[in-house]
This record gives sequence, structure tokens and C-alpha cells, in this order.
Amino acid sequence: MLARILQHIGFGHKGAAGVAVLHLREHDIQLLLKPANSATATVQVQAINQGRWQLAVQEMLAKVSKSMALTLIIPPAMYQIIQLEKPAIAETELLAALPWQIKDLTDIALDELVLDYIDLPAAPGQPDKINVVVSGKSQLQELVALVTDAKLQLQQILIEEWLIHELIENADHAALVLMHQPDQDVLLQVIRQGQLQFSRRLRGFSRLHQYSESELQQGVFDNLLLEIQRSMDYIESQLKLPPVRNIHLLCSGAERTNLVPLFHQAGFSQVQNLQLKPELQWAAGTDVNECWPAIAAARSTAEEPSV
Repeated sequence: MLARILQHIGFGHKGAAGVAVLHLREHDIQLLLKPANSATATVQVQAINQGRWQLAVQEMLAKVSKSMALTLIIPPAMYQIIQLEKPAIAETELLAALPWQIKDLTDIALDELVLDYIDLPAAPGQPDKINVVVSGKSQLQELVALVTDAKLQLQQILIEEWLIHELIENADHAALVLMHQPDQDVLLQVIRQGQLQFSRRLRGFSRLHQYSESELQQGVFDNLLLEIQRSMDYIESQLKLPPVRNIHLLCSGAERTNLVPLFHQAGFSQVQNLQLKPELQWAAGTDVNECWPAIAAARSTAEEPSV
């Protein structure tokens, strides 16, 4: 959660009458509503016209009950992720020190930086590492102001890269998740024991949802397989993680090709479309490929302690 941008407002969902997740995407906004007394969730989508995301956000926020806990998911265009060695200082001092550690690694001005971080496992014998997410204060304040004007309870601000673990069963073996959304690079992550172990963007596959099967077989799919295999080799040889046992696939886009048979034909028999856990059956009526970030964020919000 990008906690520092929320320090100036009171937030929480004690006694909330359900969960709302607003997901800002490249060309539209997705709103998931899960009332506390309902066994199902509903999803609505609002197009962003001429880049006017503020107007679309206002229209969607008007559909959220003021008694619901609200989570925001911001798009990759609103943040950057930087990996670096974890400074050897107290945890209580880390957030204050990180802006000076990364000021030369981002194009966001120092006085505009808002950040948070998560720990990553280090390779044996190597220093601990962290993933730092940085965003611009002004843009986030503009977004938070829209929520405040709507008199809603803002619980957390999240990014897609830190969500998928909510959908994966805890296990000692490593699970690889391959995620793609239109006009974004493929996101590959490895989850083990409920924790993010490895994450990378696979460049050059932003149109994966538009390729036909014949187009994929003209080299695109082979390149994707190569990048996946490289990642699997790295986590075993360098991070010393157990071999990947499951590969979960999440590909959005109305015209997407079913990739699972292609993976099986190439010898990747462990690839399957991601299936919801039993405790997430309230989302069974949604398109998981399209809505997984919102589903994961709703689960995260529901598990947040009351404040």
C-alpha cells in the first residue's frame, strides 16, 4: 500500500458494509462491488474518453456506497518499480531514507516522491533486496481528492505487481504466474508460501492478446517460451528456489487466443488457466482474466485489520 499519501486522511473499514475496488487501467476503469451481505460480486466498466480519467473516476465513485471500504489500484503509468539492495538501517528509518537512495534512479522529483517497498528474497550469499514502488505525489493527491470529495472510505492504494499472491494457494513449492493485459508487457511472477519471490516484465509482448494462433506460431510464442524458461532456470540456479510445479495463466483481452493448448504442445504441461480458490467463489461469476487485480484487492481489503 502507498501508505504515505494516505497519512493526511482518516481511512479504514471498521463496520464497512462491503468492499469496493476501483481499478484504473490504460483505457478504462473497472469497479468491483462486493456487499458484505452478498455471496457474489458485480463488475462495471467505464471507458476513459480522451484521457480524461478524472471524469471517469468521478462517475464510478458515484456508484459506491459510502459505507463500503474502497481500495484503489493504480495503473503502471502512475508508478515505477525499482529494485535495490536493502539499506542496512532500522525498519523505522527506511521509508525516510529511501528517497535519497533512489533519487537518481527515477525521473520523479525528490519533493514529489511517494513510495513504499516490499522485501524480496536474496540469492544465497547476496545482500537482501527490496522492490520499491515510487509515484508522483501530485497525481496521487488528485486521485485521493476525488475519493474525499465523494465522502468515501479509502482503505488502500495498490499496484498490480503486489496482488497476485492473494489468489495463489500457500505452498512450499514455487508457482509461476504469467499475466497479460492489453497494451502492457507480460508480467511474470513467482510465488512461494504466499510471498512474492521473483518478478519481471517480459518486453515485446504487449500485443499478446491480439495474435492469432498462426501468428503466435511464427516466432512470438517461441520467444515467450524462451523467456519463461530463462526465468525458471534463474530462480532455481540463482535464488535456489524449488522447481516450479504450477504455471498459472491470466490473459485478458476480448480477442485473446487460448494459449493453454499451445503451452501443452510445447511440453509445458503444468500450464493452466488460473482457478479461483474456494474462498473466492464469490467472484466465480466474473471474468477472472479481466478482473483478477480487483478480485485480489478485494480479498486484501477484506483481510485488512479494522483501524
